[in-house]
Amino acid sequence: MNRRQFVAAMIGSVAAGPAARAQTYPARPITFIVPYSAGGPLDATARLVGEGLSRRVGQAVVVENRTGASGMLGANAVAKAQPDGYTLLFTVIDTQVNNVALFKTIAYDPVKDFAPITQAFLAPMILVAGGKFSARTPQEFAEQVKTSGQPLAYGSWGIGGSAHLAGEALWNRHFRLGMTHVPYRGEAPIVNDLLSGQIPVSFASIANTRQHIEAGALKALAVSGTKRSSALPDLPTLTELGFTDPVFKIGVWLGAFAPGQTPPPIVDRLSQEMRAVVRSPEISNRMVRLGFEPVASTPEEFARSLETEIATIKAVFRDLGIEQQ
Repeated sequence: MNRRQFVAAMIGSVAAGPAARAQTYPARPITFIVPYSAGGPLDATARLVGEGLSRRVGQAVVVENRTGASGMLGANAVAKAQPDGYTLLFTVIDTQVNNVALFKTIAYDPVKDFAPITQAFLAPMILVAGGKFSARTPQEFAEQVKTSGQPLAYGSWGIGGSAHLAGEALWNRHFRLGMTHVPYRGEAPIVNDLLSGQIPVSFASIANTRQHIEAGALKALAVSGTKRSSALPDLPTLTELGFTDPVFKIGVWLGAFAPGQTPPPIVDRLSQEMRAVVRSPEISNRMVRLGFEPVASTPEEFARSLETEIATIKAVFRDLGIEQQ
């Protein structure tokens, strides 16, 4: 083989590399890194999708919880991982969108350092009040707060999270109630304090509040998003009730990402398989009952929505005057 033939053969081998790897992928277990603690809706969904993906590709899918720094430790671990399709991020909107606006510096770029696989599910936030309130709408709740004359607080699952932004926009910008924001470490303590009367109101997930709403211990006032939830179809959206702030149209999505330089054939394979899992009646029906709407977007669709949401959330932070950390 002469020099020219050798160079041509090497170029052909390199060019065929990603396609060849995609044909044999996956050849070993895949890891989902979940950047929040075990036991919550994100963790449960990651395990559910992982089980379905495992059955389709014939390899184990291991869920690993790497918590800390508002989800950034886990997200950064995937951003710096080998781009071979074996280490993936299964996360919520906060790590890829809200953190960009909340923190002055983060160790990863949510657009450049990740390859979107699919936005799997989208869940509206539900606005719930403690059972001692007779209010049936946000307007009625605001009137009760005004007439009570008592300083009140609203809860959220963390500074800069979607529940914080929606609560600040609704109670303090729209109604000008001067309510205090109380950040919690997750949703479970929020629900506990709503039930005990420690806080009067909060945005939360349908998955964690539905049983208490049905039991009459909590009152559902509205949901975020652009359409009503299939789980609670009689509950109006905030937009229907006349609240036009863009933050009220944003739900909480759950989605999957690969490291940024992962070969497109591998990303496409993962996307096709995960979308099939999300759309399967077994999983989609189960998730709808918990308040999650199946999306199953393509990588291109997910990338476009991600950039739009980052721009929207940055504007919301500026408008609400929330200081960067």
